[in-house]
Parts: sequence; structure tokens; C-alpha cells
Amino acid sequence: MAKTVQDIERALKLKAEPKNQALTLRLGTKKLTLPFEIRLLSSNDYVFVHIPPTAGILKVTDKGLTPVGKMDEAQNAAASFRQKRKRGSRPAAKSVEMPSDLAAVLKKIPAGYKLGYDAKGAPRLVKTRKRGKK
Repeated sequence: MAKTVQDIERALKLKAEPKNQALTLRLGTKKLTLPFEIRLLSSNDYVFVHIPPTAGILKVTDKGLTPVGKMDEAQNAAASFRQKRKRGSRPAAKSVEMPSDLAAVLKKIPAGYKLGYDAKGAPRLVKTRKRGKK
């Protein structure tokens, strides 16, 4: 468990992906991009920004962004940045029953042979391949 807000910030630096030229500066009518590599994480209530050589966790409020200084608030911010794993549930496999007449035909295939298809798609018996031990 992290001991200080700075420890949490160091851990968040590793989670955030770097983005080049994400900072912009407006001078009069010109919009300039600054050549810094920043790392950014955001959630509904918090923002983590790392601009070398400094980093900080900021809380989003009605008045703007305020720096986080308390340990419990920093832990809440780190927890809010965690992304939930998307686990899709697979539909249940439908059991398919083999018709009895098909099962009877497959039982008639002699030992050492299997059912195969020729180039035209017609079914035929094919000798099974016997592999030797290495």
C-alpha cells in the first residue's frame, strides 16, 4: 500500500500512456503546440497529469482543478483511474444431438479409415495416417 501522495503519483506515471505534443498554448490568435511528452489519466472526479519533471493529481470541482494533498483522497483518485476489465459472457453452448441414422452410418466405418472428401466434395473413405514415435 502506498505511504504518501508522491508514491501514488509515481505509480500512476507507469499506468498513464505518453502523448506527444498534447499541450497547446494560445498567443493572441496563434495556437502553438508545446513539444513536451505528457502522461494523462482522467476519471469523472480526478485528473492525473505528468509533465516532466513534475506530476500531480487534481480534483475536478465546479471552480476548476484543485491539487490533491490528502492521502485518502489520493487513494480514491488512484482507484477511480483503474479501468474495469471488459468480460463478455459467452452464450451457453447448445447441445446438438446426432441423429441415430447418422450415428449408425459412422459406426460402419472400418478401423484404420476415416471419412474424407475428394476434390469434387464427394465423401469417401481415407486411410488414417499412422505416425511413428520419435
